[in-house]
Amino acid sequence: MSPAPSVLHVFIVWHPESTTCGDLARDMFRALDANPDIPASRGLGIPVRFRTSSSADAVPSPVPFGSAVHTVVFVLVDDELAADTQWRSYAEELAASCGAGDVVVPVAITETANLPPKLATLQAIRLHGVGADDVSTALLNGAMRDLCQLLDPDAAKVRVFLSHAKGDGLDLTTEVRRHLHEDAGLDDFFDATDIPDGATFADYMKKCAGSLPVLLAVHTDSYSSREWCRLEVLEAKRSHVPIVVLSASVGREARSFPYMGNVPVVRWKDSSSLPHVVGLLLGEVLRDRFFPLRVAAICAQMGLDAEADVFPFPPELVTVLTHRAEVIATGGKVGRYLYPDPPLGTEELMLLLALDADLDPVTPTMLMAQ
Repeated sequence: MSPAPSVLHVFIVWHPESTTCGDLARDMFRALDANPDIPASRGLGIPVRFRTSSSADAVPSPVPFGSAVHTVVFVLVDDELAADTQWRSYAEELAASCGAGDVVVPVAITETANLPPKLATLQAIRLHGVGADDVSTALLNGAMRDLCQLLDPDAAKVRVFLSHAKGDGLDLTTEVRRHLHEDAGLDDFFDATDIPDGATFADYMKKCAGSLPVLLAVHTDSYSSREWCRLEVLEAKRSHVPIVVLSASVGREARSFPYMGNVPVVRWKDSSSLPHVVGLLLGEVLRDRFFPLRVAAICAQMGLDAEADVFPFPPELVTVLTHRAEVIATGGKVGRYLYPDPPLGTEELMLLLALDADLDPVTPTMLMAQ
């Protein structure tokens, strides 16, 4: 029996004489796969491969379409590639060879009129005219949006629950909401103003949390003192909804909320922070969609039980307690808990095992080493 194919492969194509495209390709590798400069960082773990060459006289080897369930090729088209006949032909052959379930995405760093004809018919990430300081973030956000859509084609726009304290967070959250709609192409759920009349807030939050791709906690000074804000974070964690924190505290908190940890955090400076907020949101949605598929593929390849409990975030007391209660309520037994690399440190593991010695937290790397 042949091994099960990988879920997703990403290839990045660029002309070897383009220093800018080489830098962008490495930024994509760090964001989608792993950051080699920080070996212990929690990357997305999506296999990313480069297709360039040491000389403009030679094009790279073909992309192996069919080696994964989905193969996505991002072709970085700048003036160098657009003007090189041999490389234009290589890019067009990629578009012609793309199979069912695969995608070739032109990244127009040059004017779209300069794209090779077969690429010009495809939906492109348009970066021509984007400032040098913003081009990497714009590329990453566009790429992650495409990958989110590919892994869940039936899903509508990525929807963000905007959790905020009205006393000091309304203006900032309104600015975030405008950016999500007008600039990032995302949808949102804007707290109690979107809850039907007569609905109990807690019950409605519990009901909708499981269908929300991601929660953004706009963390201002008064956030942790608001019961509804704390409830929203807790229900998101209990329902396995990814969380991102926008840190916008400017003064002091009488008591920090202990359950806002274990999630990505971006600090608010000004409106220039908004694209980075979008990037974190899309990254967490992509992790949530990709990681369970990756684990299922690993289990299929290794002949392992695919029924293990899989979570796209490292275990912590609140999520383990919730999971433990759910398992016991159904007559099951707490066991393997699969989560993304890197593994937790010994100090965290000992705390979790003190709660339940039967818990077996493992990452894909640990799983494949067994």
